[in-house]
Amino acid sequence: MDLNTLAQGIFALLTILVLAPLFAGVINKQKAIFTGRIGAPVVQPYYELKRLLRKETINASSSSFISDIAPAVNLIAMVVAAAMLPVGFMKPLISFEGDIILFAYVLGLARFFQILAAMDIGSSFEGMGASREATFAVFAEPIFFFTIGSVAFADNLTSIYDIYHSIRLDNVTYIVFIVVCSISVLILAVTECSRMPIDDPNTHLELTMIHEVMILDNSGVDLFLYQYSSYVKLCIYAIVEASLFYPFAVQNSYVAVIIFMVVIAVLATTLAVVETVTARFKLKFVPQYLLFATAIGVLNLLIYTFTK
Repeated sequence: MDLNTLAQGIFALLTILVLAPLFAGVINKQKAIFTGRIGAPVVQPYYELKRLLRKETINASSSSFISDIAPAVNLIAMVVAAAMLPVGFMKPLISFEGDIILFAYVLGLARFFQILAAMDIGSSFEGMGASREATFAVFAEPIFFFTIGSVAFADNLTSIYDIYHSIRLDNVTYIVFIVVCSISVLILAVTECSRMPIDDPNTHLELTMIHEVMILDNSGVDLFLYQYSSYVKLCIYAIVEASLFYPFAVQNSYVAVIIFMVVIAVLATTLAVVETVTARFKLKFVPQYLLFATAIGVLNLLIYTFTK
């Protein structure tokens, strides 16, 4: 890796890590506006993270070393996943043939340790949240492989950077193929990031929570690591979604950056609207919702394969 590529990768990673809380803040601000409130400033997530760093970390007496290392492992996994994503034309810090598989399982590793930590506490509520997270993950993971994986299959590529930069506006069939993939990725994003209508990130009712209930007993630095990881994860899936519409044969880097930023802004508004106008699904309907996303991903790949 030459110095220019290394510099691009570091800059792309820092962009994600620095702006991740801001993206969440923009969504929260828009949700407040849509409901007729002023709401907190868009930089509120930064203030919350700063406040958590000042608080004392208290662990449950029944917890083991798993609860000590899980928050750090969670954040490290998110940083590694972010380092594999291209931001615009900048090549990611980690890029090689087959990195799409590593990307999926690095995110799975973060989920695995978070589930372990929730069960390690010994709380029935956190164990319930861990059970839900594990159950829905079974239905969510195939969505990734039948969406981003289908683009990789269509272009015969296995590197995330090459996959996204192979997307071109060649014909109507391919455009429809990419648009349907983006719908599946959006459903995957709201599921993996515990957003509405799968989970309500603002609720404090233990019986209805998935992600938040798993970190009820965390505080201080540990809660900071979990909260910051959730912001980075949301930003990661936003880039995964936005990159499907980028660069679309745009050779002008300035135009491409504008397209990228517009898609990110539209995605933030879409998430805010969805979380404002929809109610949370009953838990029994969540697997059906995720299977629908998997089904349209499979059908989309089959239709594109036989019509191209």
